[in-house]
Amino acid sequence: MSKAPREIALEVINRVHKTGSYANLLLPKRLQESDLDVRDRAFVTELTYGTLRAKGTLDWVIKKFSSQKIEKIPDLVLDLLRMSIYQIIYMDVPDRAAVNEAVDIAKKNFHPGISKFVNGLLRSVSREKENLPWPDRNADPVKYIALKYFHPMWMVKSWIEEFGVAETEALCAANNRAPKMTIRVNTLKTDPEALAQALRDAGWTVEAGSYLREALSVRGGGDITRLSRFKEGRFYVQDESSMIIARVVDPQPGETVLDAAAAPGGKTTHMAELMKNKGQIISVDSNANRVNLMKRNFSRMGASIALPIQADAKRINAVIKKPVDRALLDAPCSGLGVLARRPDSRWNKTPEQITELMSLQTDMLDAVAGAVKPGGVLVYSVCTLTRQETRLVVERFLRIREDFYVDKIAAYLPERLRADVKDDMIQLLPHKHGVDGLFIARFRRSE
Repeated sequence: MSKAPREIALEVINRVHKTGSYANLLLPKRLQESDLDVRDRAFVTELTYGTLRAKGTLDWVIKKFSSQKIEKIPDLVLDLLRMSIYQIIYMDVPDRAAVNEAVDIAKKNFHPGISKFVNGLLRSVSREKENLPWPDRNADPVKYIALKYFHPMWMVKSWIEEFGVAETEALCAANNRAPKMTIRVNTLKTDPEALAQALRDAGWTVEAGSYLREALSVRGGGDITRLSRFKEGRFYVQDESSMIIARVVDPQPGETVLDAAAAPGGKTTHMAELMKNKGQIISVDSNANRVNLMKRNFSRMGASIALPIQADAKRINAVIKKPVDRALLDAPCSGLGVLARRPDSRWNKTPEQITELMSLQTDMLDAVAGAVKPGGVLVYSVCTLTRQETRLVVERFLRIREDFYVDKIAAYLPERLRADVKDDMIQLLPHKHGVDGLFIARFRRSE
């Protein structure tokens, strides 16, 4: 028997919380298996992503109304409450429908005491939702932003320290908006004008990217990876911020380039295009499955100069026998610049993880630096916004490697971004630049 929309949403939400599954992978798969129509699919998508995103705020509401401690509420019941409260407060759904459906689900899955508890709590929320004691923005900006925009308090606090209250509020609001889809035109196989026209003919809305000629912003039309032009390697789905990284590396035809944490291969294929497929790119990743994914992408995109290798970037000298002209380390990071793409991920991050990542990033950067020839270029990038993983990693690295210095980055950036360069480094912000959050630093090795 097919499941109702709310039951599918609850199933996905609960699996994400219990197993750590990625909602952006699990939900589309689950919807494909269902027989829901377009309208119901849209409802399930909004309900699932919204509930996952708003988890902290929904738990705050539950604590206000629950007769028992939130820690004592069974996982599935807790997710049912979260999902139902999200409908009552944030969706254009009659409160009565949200409450009744939740009670029906509770009756189906639990003993009568649970359905009574769910019914009572949700009716109380419905009655009192206009009187919730939201914190005052001026008196407690951290709690206000955290609850209003669905972010962990430690995250909001650190961003206020870094960017100020107004900037942090705008950033958190941007993290709740659906990110735009951008593709990179494969200039080895086509050009932006021809691809844009072909996509329009296939029913897509296409606009030029914000910063780069090879970027196109696309909307509508379904799953873009099912198009024949995708399978032919005429484009790569990639945020424009990531495209800027290859531009900062500025690889030249005939050079040897190292991409030290390369999977799934987007930046390697972009650099191959910039190099006109002349020279060599050594593309390294530590995971065999990711290396296989790279191989498929290199083949599809026609990046014949890319050499995929399974290796640990921290031991890169075991692989690189001859110093390279340029190296890129797009390092593993906390991913706080891409929260809009992973609605559940903000609740899986901790300050302790960031401290651990900072050490890993510094070690990787030091190792990759050893593969760069004197006078060569090293680019460090992370899709995050924390000071620890960006400027502090740069400071640490420069203390360890006195043979490197920060190179001037502005000339390699799109003109519109040059005013935002600070200390020859750039931090892109979702609300300000309209792309994923990203930090880039460019180093050069002394002759």
